Amino acid sequence: MPGSSEVGAAAGGAGTRYHRSVPVTGPLQMIQAIANTLGGSPGADQLGTREEAAAWLRAAGLLPAEAGLSNSEHAALLRLRESMRDVLAAHTADREDADAASRLTRALADGRLVLTVDPASAVELASAARASYPNLVAVVAMAVAGSAASGAWLRIKSCSAAHCGQAFYDESGSAAARLCSAHASSP
Repeated sequence: MPGSSEVGAAAGGAGTRYHRSVPVTGPLQMIQAIANTLGGSPGADQLGTREEAAAWLRAAGLLPAEAGLSNSEHAALLRLRESMRDVLAAHTADREDADAASRLTRALADGRLVLTVDPASAVELASAARASYPNLVAVVAMAVAGSAASGAWLRIKSCSAAHCGQAFYDESGSAAARLCSAHASSP
């Protein structure tokens, strides 16, 4: 994934910090990478224009080489990312955010997921969409569903340090980390 790397976790009791970097792969990496397309500094938006967004999505393997994004798809992609970042911020704060959850639900609905059953009765989620954008949303929705099923969804958080907001995976035993690896070791 473009812009993805190892992520850190930090937690601890009074005056104590525990920190280590953990590699995140697969669905967790995708969720983290999409959320991290917006940096803390001005001009650090990898999805800022339709062309930039399409290039990032192609590099991430989420958009076919010949496909682009319409204005409405680009706007929907930005809403998807922002609602995801808001939900991850709620994870960090250990609170519920009904508005963010509702916006993420609406954004993921573009994936048009269906349940398929093969002749051997194996069941899986798939996209009923034929267009590129709904298919990429379906991949993201399946990543969220898979991470929730594995218990990892609530551990994907956004850094609470000022002007950061980068997504990270909290591997601390208490699941109480609030800072990404770049800020966890700061005094």
